[in-house]
Amino acid sequence: MKCLERLLTLSLNLIILSFFLFAPSLGATVRLKQKALVTKSNVTLNDVSEINGTDVEKELLSSIPIGEVSPCSHKTFSKTEIANLIANFLRENGISFKEIKLTGSPIVKVTFECVQIDQDHLKKLILSYMKKNYPNYEVISVPTIALKLPKTNYKEYLNLESMGRTYARFTYEIRINGKTYRKFWIPVRIERKVKVIVATKPIVRGSKITADEISLKEVRESLARGGTDDLRLVLGAKARRDILPGEVIKERDIYPNFQVKKGLPVRIVYLKGNLRIELLGIALQNGNEGDIIKVKNPSTGKVILCKVLGNGLVEFVSD
Repeated sequence: MKCLERLLTLSLNLIILSFFLFAPSLGATVRLKQKALVTKSNVTLNDVSEINGTDVEKELLSSIPIGEVSPCSHKTFSKTEIANLIANFLRENGISFKEIKLTGSPIVKVTFECVQIDQDHLKKLILSYMKKNYPNYEVISVPTIALKLPKTNYKEYLNLESMGRTYARFTYEIRINGKTYRKFWIPVRIERKVKVIVATKPIVRGSKITADEISLKEVRESLARGGTDDLRLVLGAKARRDILPGEVIKERDIYPNFQVKKGLPVRIVYLKGNLRIELLGIALQNGNEGDIIKVKNPSTGKVILCKVLGNGLVEFVSD
């Protein structure tokens, strides 16, 4: 390896010494890299090496063209190839160096860096947009996309074109230097979120549900079917089955703990001024405190509206 470097240096020196005798004599050391990453197609000596010398020497050598690399690809250059390119450039531009020492890797692999735009990247953009503008919707799926971009200054633009109950249509555009590079139509599956009661702890079948075992949570509409957001309906009710944490508690999963139960007797209170009358009735609906339900007066067969006051107790409201 050292012999090859000496031969390359000697060969290069012989070529350079034959350049224009009246040109200023300069010297420098060029150490080639094993790997080089670039963000442009035109590769220069500065990209593939470390140049040591005076500021003038560095400036002269750094801009020497080495070759071209296509975006998102790689290309290799040998030390011999680079030595010849340096020599040709100096000869063509009338520049003479007393010595250029070329060291480092015998092969330089130059890679044109890229940015990978994939499904995960796109989904993050859409999730961020929906969270900011439509927090009551959940993104279910985003189509697959695979795109490589030169690692350069580019801008992304995501715009919502239309939105329905189950789908949103976006445009995703990439611009480089203000011009459209690529543009996609992105159909996104979405679903509205609703608040329902879910279990926060394991609930055993037959047990009475307590406040620390449940909470209100937003879930997808399809998962919330049969659920309820009425805490009064669930709190104190008995579980018909074992319910796991995170599960939506559906009305069919519980025996509601109503203060007034449909088909059972209730005491009807009639209040007017100092007058208080109580009579028996039959509840035609379930209810808890504050609910307005229908009650039947068995003696007259008349159905009246009553407000639930407590266990088995209602107050007459109107006919």
